[in-house]
Amino acid sequence: MRPKSGGWAGGVLRVNLSDQSSRVNPSEPYTGRFVGGLGLAAKIAWDEISPRCSALGAENKLIFAAGPLTGTLAPGSGRLEVVAKSPRTYPQETVTRSGLGGHWGRELKLAGYDALVLEGRAERPVYLLVQRNGVEFHPAEDLWGQDTFATQKLLRRRHGSRSQAVCIGPAGENQALAATIMSETSFCAGKSGFGAVMGAKKVKAIVVDGSGGSIGVAHPGRLIQLQAHYRELLGVSPMREWTVGYVPPAHHLEFFNKYRSGNASCFGCPLQCMAFVRVPGLEPSQISCVNWFYLNPAHDYYGPGLEADQAFWSANLLSNKLGLDTFELAGVAPWLKDLHEAGLIDEKSAGLPLSRFGSREYISQLIEAIAFRRGLGDVLALGAARAAERLPGAWSIYERYYPAHGQTEHDSVRNFPGIALLWALDSRDPMIDHHAYRHLSVTRLRWPKPHGLTREQAEAAAENIFGDKTAIDHSTYQAKARAVAYCQNRSRVMNALVLCDLLYPIFISQSRSDRLGDTAAESRLFSAVTGRETSEPELDLIGERIFTLERAIMVREGRTRADDTLHQGHFEDLAQDSPAARAGGTGYGLAADESRAVPRADFERAKTEYYNIRGYDPETGVPTRRTLLDLGLEEVAAELWPQGSAGPAARPAGERGGP
Repeated sequence: MRPKSGGWAGGVLRVNLSDQSSRVNPSEPYTGRFVGGLGLAAKIAWDEISPRCSALGAENKLIFAAGPLTGTLAPGSGRLEVVAKSPRTYPQETVTRSGLGGHWGRELKLAGYDALVLEGRAERPVYLLVQRNGVEFHPAEDLWGQDTFATQKLLRRRHGSRSQAVCIGPAGENQALAATIMSETSFCAGKSGFGAVMGAKKVKAIVVDGSGGSIGVAHPGRLIQLQAHYRELLGVSPMREWTVGYVPPAHHLEFFNKYRSGNASCFGCPLQCMAFVRVPGLEPSQISCVNWFYLNPAHDYYGPGLEADQAFWSANLLSNKLGLDTFELAGVAPWLKDLHEAGLIDEKSAGLPLSRFGSREYISQLIEAIAFRRGLGDVLALGAARAAERLPGAWSIYERYYPAHGQTEHDSVRNFPGIALLWALDSRDPMIDHHAYRHLSVTRLRWPKPHGLTREQAEAAAENIFGDKTAIDHSTYQAKARAVAYCQNRSRVMNALVLCDLLYPIFISQSRSDRLGDTAAESRLFSAVTGRETSEPELDLIGERIFTLERAIMVREGRTRADDTLHQGHFEDLAQDSPAARAGGTGYGLAADESRAVPRADFERAKTEYYNIRGYDPETGVPTRRTLLDLGLEEVAAELWPQGSAGPAARPAGERGGP
């Protein structure tokens, strides 16, 4: 008797835009070793995305991949992963990832597909309609130039309110490198510039209608019990009220009290970390996390009142409608102000009201300049790092906001050694995937009772998870390498299943008196849904395999130990009278002392320890042949370490970026 199975839809839909053809391949060849989501997409990327291809070229593949838990009753399962070669990563384009929440991933599964792969490039703008019986190509000239809200409204009128869409705005059409792929009013794949990739392929939108479909579950009774248990274990987070992971300022809560009409979430998520807001005179929308980036500047500029609220809300609306990453804007907006105050750029040449930082005019003109590539916006559309290379004197202030990879600071690398290592060892901002470590080691220690942790509770949890309470002691690099490797493996598990990073891994419980969570949640949910009985260590091994495959892709593109670093300025104390020290910061550093240097010797020793733990060559950072074989990556070992080879060649140091 065959064991019950579920979770996977069974198909990988491949769409060739160049000749408007499509085919469906089975997903089973990928799911055994790589499960789904990020794992499935990374394997396709290894097989099919050449290290020599251009991110904005027709040969790049844009992969949307759901996981076996996507769209099920598992809490936080309304997500999928998007993978491609990114035009935004710095100093070079590299294959990386971006998560997307909402409801589109579930609809893709209902239509019968675990993944959708876009290949080639359309001659003219198109949008796709994906259904259970295949894909239709529709002309999109009438949508080209429309914002993301207008586009989705029109598509829903055409294809029914049951359908779900992802789309790009003018920023993606114009291939601004921080362009997002949007769904609804604020769900987006934002960090990796995939809106520009979609724009280069001339795809305006992808509509999915999974009517009549279903997602199988091997053990539905067990899943129902598990989801109830984990909802109770997770408890009620204050993030439902705050929509951010830190304690918000008073005017943040005052804004909510005036304008919030309810909370929202991705499919099936108990956290409900998004709020639905209506500000007089402006369109309603959702908000969460870094969408708050302009609240403090607007409040400081106008003082309390409707004018400040409208300036802030218009920043959130316009960035999402035009399809620009708000994390990029959270760095660029104050960085330009600081460049202006340092005398490095002026209003006339920039074409922007730089002296009016915090005003509605400042942020609106800035967003439009980048999205439509006007004036200075054409340079900024290359991403802040590449813009900083082109603007004389801008780099030292740029480093104040951007630790690595051309992406805005998201937790302080100067103050938190574990976070510094996570940044250095990734291809992009890692913290989107590592909220569990961040909350355990930093933010929950600052939350008020009853939500926050005492130091004793946090250390007990760290001892339970990492085997060493020093893993969350940010006064030292001790024990950070092993903690980082563990967290990276667990994030790959989460992104293969696919589950929400704000919930998993469950390091902390909001409902238990000792606050200890349950790191076996993912394996138990996976086993119940798929029928593939898998232990926590077995799932962790899959996470390690996926991470090492991603590492191999970067190595094939030229990544070495020398590239596993931060921008040079972070290894230097900031002189208190320097322009960089006077720079205001994004507000996402979460630390009082942003002037101290990252201790390079400790940082490098921790990297060496990390490579040894991983089974990578400590001199080069390349996974050894033995490690690849042990992880079941024989085809990767054969390419990186052909018989008689000394291994991959290092990229010349001059290609690593920075002025």
